[in-house]
Amino acid sequence: MLIPLVDHMLSTSISLPLEIIQAGVTYSRLKHQPSSVEICFCAEQLNPVISMGGIPLTPEATFSETGPGDLVIVPGLWRNPLPIARQSKALVQWLKYQHQQGAIFCVAGTGVSFMAETGLLDHQPAATHWYFLERLKRHYPEVDFKPHHLITRSGRIFCAGSVNSVADLMVHLIELSMGEQIAHKVEQQFSHEIRRPLDQILFAEDHTTAHNDEIIIQLQEWIRQHYCEDIKMEHLIAASGLTRRTLHRRFKEATGFSPAAYIQRMRLTQASDLLKSTDLSVREVAYQAGYANPDYFSRVFQMHFQLTPRDFKRSVRGKLFYLESP
Repeated sequence: MLIPLVDHMLSTSISLPLEIIQAGVTYSRLKHQPSSVEICFCAEQLNPVISMGGIPLTPEATFSETGPGDLVIVPGLWRNPLPIARQSKALVQWLKYQHQQGAIFCVAGTGVSFMAETGLLDHQPAATHWYFLERLKRHYPEVDFKPHHLITRSGRIFCAGSVNSVADLMVHLIELSMGEQIAHKVEQQFSHEIRRPLDQILFAEDHTTAHNDEIIIQLQEWIRQHYCEDIKMEHLIAASGLTRRTLHRRFKEATGFSPAAYIQRMRLTQASDLLKSTDLSVREVAYQAGYANPDYFSRVFQMHFQLTPRDFKRSVRGKLFYLESP
């Protein structure tokens, strides 16, 4: 993992992702799934960089010494990012090189200005901090800024509009690389009570609901309207007009999940939202999420979230009360 350092950067835009990744590595080891991450702080020169909070950060290598990385975390900046972005020609060229070598980018807030300078976001979606949105839109008219999305993806470039959104994004990347159970463990340590599923805040041109299989798109919409009912495979076959075998194959190719797993995830997401935002009992949440058997719901929920519904509700509701209090 490579982290470029620039003056006036927000140290939290790199420290929080690093802590989340380290938590994922720790949980992986506890599950006897060896995992490690090599981190390199780099800059144009080896002089210390002063962050917005006055914290000196010392690079370990210059841009020319790093070589290609798997993941690049681009920090956000304090105040107007444009002067620094325009002056950072070495960083911009280095970002282009990393992209050519196949790196994934996690871009925090106004750090999007560095990626915009590369031209890699021309005619592509991007998110940024709301305060500088209009200024950046005027300066980078070729970039398709998405004001109503906290996270965007353009190929291998993920942009997050805030530090909290970076946390959401890192949990998603941990899920992809270390698995769903590890991601849920990490999420529990980093504010799962205010986190929303990535598919609610992500904009991507090739999002799973925007694949090219129109029949599966229609079937996904049908599932969204009927997920709280007792859905059987025969219902999906009737709604899609496909054979059982073809339905399973095309659904998996389009969404990455089997139909049953997709329905399960949708129900569990709805259940977690109800536990967060309502005073419904666990039994009532189970029924509204499509589970006729509350005991079965509790077992499935605990397997997915690593917490019982009651413990999840107790944790979330207590913290939300604190967050919403004056």
